[in-house]
Amino acid sequence: MTTNNWRIDFTSLSEQSRRREVRGQTATIDPPLPPGFTTSTQISAPSSSKGSSKNKKDVQQNDSEDRENLKVKKALDAALSPGKNIPMNAFMLWMSGNGVQIFSVMITGMLFFQPIKALMSIDSVFERYESPKNRSHLIWPKIVYVALQLLTMSLGLYKCFSMGLLPTATSDWLAFLEPKQVLEYSAI
Repeated sequence: MTTNNWRIDFTSLSEQSRRREVRGQTATIDPPLPPGFTTSTQISAPSSSKGSSKNKKDVQQNDSEDRENLKVKKALDAALSPGKNIPMNAFMLWMSGNGVQIFSVMITGMLFFQPIKALMSIDSVFERYESPKNRSHLIWPKIVYVALQLLTMSLGLYKCFSMGLLPTATSDWLAFLEPKQVLEYSAI
């Protein structure tokens, strides 16, 4: 190594050049750790063998809790991912116009079929984040996921309404009304 702390001489990291003889024994010297890197043995200095095993258990428990919390956070990220597509879908709906053309009908169909397909496979989306410990914590990400999929479907419903495909007027239901009974006829 050179005296410059910001530069590493990679030629000195070969296996042969790392071997040193210390007190009659040959030892291999590992390259220096990067700045800011600390190992778990450097963080916790054990005071005794009983304290060491207790510290290891605490560290393992904290690691498993951290993993479970990380899984829940990743599940929430996966649940929020459909929300990132909503502005793009809204822009596509706006660009397709309100007329009944093949392009606007295809986009509207996409807004119905993709959320239905996603809702059918909700378990496969969250199975990689699920464990026996955090199963109850995954309820909220699943609710958010379902809500965002329903919001996407509501965009499709709005598009159907703006194209006039939804039967919202009374004239749309005339086929189901009974014809009026004429009570009297006049000859005039």
